[in-house]
Amino acid sequence: MKCLYVMDTYTYKADVEWIGARRTILKTDAGDLEVSSPPEFGGPEGKFCPETLFPGILASCLLTTFLEFRERMGIDLKEWKSEATAELGPSPEKGFRFQRIRIHVKLRVSEQDKEKIPRAMELAHKYCFISRAIKNNVEEIVDYEFI
Repeated sequence: MKCLYVMDTYTYKADVEWIGARRTILKTDAGDLEVSSPPEFGGPEGKFCPETLFPGILASCLLTTFLEFRERMGIDLKEWKSEATAELGPSPEKGFRFQRIRIHVKLRVSEQDKEKIPRAMELAHKYCFISRAIKNNVEEIVDYEFI
């Protein structure tokens, strides 16, 4: 059995380069991604922006963490779809901040595994490192339904 608590430290690197106007290139070992301000803040239409990437990254972290517990608990996951919605609003320190992120998960599992899902979701939320990073700074709501 694998140990859940790993004592190693891992380092992840991403480079960001300005390419003009409100556009940047995010570079990682997996490839490059153009990122810009959203149109509401003067950026071009149809580009990735931090305001949508952040909730997407949080939802991805929740899923990958859930997959660890799915394996440990023997859950037969057949389908997972999630929708992450982030609310950006005024910050008390001026400017803007994420106030709330809601992740709604639709999942399909075998009938006998449905009883395991509440605990697996609780653990996934608890151990998702992105959730831990924003804890006490952003209200995070995670709910689910079976499909």
